[in-house]
Amino acid sequence: MKETVLVYREIKTDGGDYSQTLELRDQVLRKPWGQSIKDDDLSGEPLDFIYGAFDGGRLVGMAILQDRGEAYSRLRYMAVDPAYQGRGIGTAICREFETRSRESGKAGIRLMARIKAVDFYQRLGYRKEGKPYCPGHIAIEHVDMILTFHG
Repeated sequence: MKETVLVYREIKTDGGDYSQTLELRDQVLRKPWGQSIKDDDLSGEPLDFIYGAFDGGRLVGMAILQDRGEAYSRLRYMAVDPAYQGRGIGTAICREFETRSRESGKAGIRLMARIKAVDFYQRLGYRKEGKPYCPGHIAIEHVDMILTFHG
């Protein structure tokens, strides 16, 4: 397969690419467990920074960075198309979020990781906080993780 150059950019909720974030999140994070992204409360997303990787016009990776006025930003909804996993997309998105969070004076980034993603985040410097749990209506084990900026 020919290696393509991916384009990374912000996605606005009132733009045409936002629907692709819903499709990708549904495909990667919800459908495999019999759930639907339509059941999630997405009402706060216009306030968030949504960042995606595009191959041509197709969204192949994305995540959301929340800033709700707390000391730490929150990373949510990391989703990468399975055909594109292992190409550094998740790492590039995390690095962009780290830069933005540092520039806005945050102490670091918090997230809830599925157990299978813990190693990925640990390689990026995140550490586990607490024990695994199943959040709310989701029957998939997660663990809280944190990246604290120093200096």
